[in-house]
Amino acid sequence: MNHKSLIKKFEKFKENIKEFIEHEKDSIEDIHTLRINSRELYSLISLDDTFRKKIKKVIKLTNKIRDLDVFFEEYLPSLPKEYIDELDIESILESTNRSRSKDIEKLHVYLKYLSLPESLEFKYIEKKFDYDKINKVQYNQSELHRYRIYIKRVLSKEKNSSEKDVKKIRLLSKIKDILGTMNDNNNGIKRLESYMIMPALFQKIDDFVKRCNLELFEEFEGINQAYMEMTE
Repeated sequence: MNHKSLIKKFEKFKENIKEFIEHEKDSIEDIHTLRINSRELYSLISLDDTFRKKIKKVIKLTNKIRDLDVFFEEYLPSLPKEYIDELDIESILESTNRSRSKDIEKLHVYLKYLSLPESLEFKYIEKKFDYDKINKVQYNQSELHRYRIYIKRVLSKEKNSSEKDVKKIRLLSKIKDILGTMNDNNNGIKRLESYMIMPALFQKIDDFVKRCNLELFEEFEGINQAYMEMTE
């Protein structure tokens, strides 16, 4: 691991927190940046570093906010126009904005009183994943979600390696993105189900999302096979 690079990441994280609080940031881009910096740092520091739990709390507080942002910025636009036209977007947006504002407020309060250490202990520990589970369960979203978390951790390690493997980073990034889209699709359909939507319309959207996820899963299988062959 490149220790100097890791120290820079920590400094970047601290600066990100400082600016987030001072400027009361709350935009989609601000949340996304905070999550990227937090997740990468979380993946790279020692498991017994006490600050690791605090970073995890930051990630947890941003999860719901990011889900809401993805719902409007990516999920809804991905649906066929005729389905979108039948949705009461105004009511959905009003309800979602109230929820987002409350979650942003909780995040700011936590960050304001977050005590940042002077330094961190970086110690990446390789954890193996049972690839056979992916092959056996096929399209099992909970298992794929676990795999996505694992892939993101390995990707952070590769990006911060002294000798980067560009091909491996490219494959890991593709796997992360595909599984991320599948996860966003599932979160999106669950959120739609919580709103007052006509059953017939919901069924059409649900069928559409399932078709999209099956296509994404087929793409994932090919890319994941190429990655597995590299690691054998």
